[in-house]
Amino acid sequence: MHHESRAMLFAATLVLGAYGCGGDGNGNGGTGGTLNTGGALGSSGTLGTGGSQVPAGGQPGAAGGQPGAAGSTGATAGSSSGGASGTGASISAGGTAGAGTMNAGSGGIGAGARAGAGGDGGMPVAGSAGSMATAGRNGAGGRGSGGRGSGGAALGGSSGSGAAGSAGTTASGTCTASQPVNTKVSGSGPHKVTVETNSGSGIKSGTIFRPSDLGGSEKYPIFVWGEGGCSQDGLSNSTAMAEIASYGYFVVADGTPNGTGNITMDRSKLAEMAAPLMAYIDWAIAENAKPCSAYYQSLDTTKVASNGFSCGGLMSQGTVLDPRIVTWGVNSSGMAGADQSFYDLIHTPVLFVLGGPDDIAYDGGAEGYDAISKLDVPVMWFSKDLGHGGDLFQAGGGDFTKIDLAWLNWWLKGDETATGKGALVGATCKYCTDSAWEVKSAHVP
Repeated sequence: MHHESRAMLFAATLVLGAYGCGGDGNGNGGTGGTLNTGGALGSSGTLGTGGSQVPAGGQPGAAGGQPGAAGSTGATAGSSSGGASGTGASISAGGTAGAGTMNAGSGGIGAGARAGAGGDGGMPVAGSAGSMATAGRNGAGGRGSGGRGSGGAALGGSSGSGAAGSAGTTASGTCTASQPVNTKVSGSGPHKVTVETNSGSGIKSGTIFRPSDLGGSEKYPIFVWGEGGCSQDGLSNSTAMAEIASYGYFVVADGTPNGTGNITMDRSKLAEMAAPLMAYIDWAIAENAKPCSAYYQSLDTTKVASNGFSCGGLMSQGTVLDPRIVTWGVNSSGMAGADQSFYDLIHTPVLFVLGGPDDIAYDGGAEGYDAISKLDVPVMWFSKDLGHGGDLFQAGGGDFTKIDLAWLNWWLKGDETATGKGALVGATCKYCTDSAWEVKSAHVP
């Protein structure tokens, strides 16, 4: 998009300082799992001295037999809901048991895997896979397979053995599949890039740029982007977005592919400014937890960043309200008209990339940098006389995108080499020694 068109959109979307621009899961203990169905457990014995059988996490089946004389041995089988024997008590010999079931639950090792009350010192005996939690392969905080057996050794008594439960199943949850976009993009990074959309709630207004390979050991940080002019064309900065995605980032740009129209930003309404980008973050984090999703466990949901061009930079600024944001920045955007209440919210590192004094956002950017440099957060400023938007629209997103990417590598991936912090700070920073670039910083570690 030509700079003149971007400047017109910039002016058209200026509202109160708004910049426009161009262009699980073992379950809990089994419920009513059967122990020794139809089989008597030994003969007319009594509980060992002071002992009692206490179920842990489940109730024995109705057909359970009577415990035998103290000190004898026996076996339980199947259900993880069988309780461990109490202190001084033992299970009688000769008892048989039917297979029990694991109760689908939401996380944690089933309660039946632990010794019952009075069974201190009991050792859980391993069982096999129980059924998975309804909500997915991993329940909350739990593991998805290998339920532990229920028979534990009691003090003064003998140990029961937990026999294998039956194999579990995985519930898929509810997912909406993404659809590929008919556009060809690539970046200079090690990953091929896929562009797609999704009609699900929270993401339907965005365009996804992501590494084509999912499900491996690498987990991709989440990066959300606001377009220039707050344009609803998600391909507006496709070269820059593809470049970042090719280095292992899950990118969501605001707007749909070749979408039309613009949204207006009002600096006095931060939550509204940030709402689209925060919705994309919500969606991506939720998808990462769903076994039915193509993105399941492929994202690093603790590493989230935002940025945007011009009016899109206002969207990024609004994410200061989101505690999940690790860092945010702006490209050819600034804080003209921002008051102290905005600056009081800033708690993460901030990046400015501007197009020199001829960039319509330069003064507002300088105003924001000066205010943030007085805060106790890292902040950096890079500016070159390239005009509004700089070289974002060049192949690979130009130096603007190289700076954005190095910043993300530094703060989201801990990269302090020449592809991360080293590209922006110190002897390996080419921008720092190039007189065409204005570089300044505060509180940088």
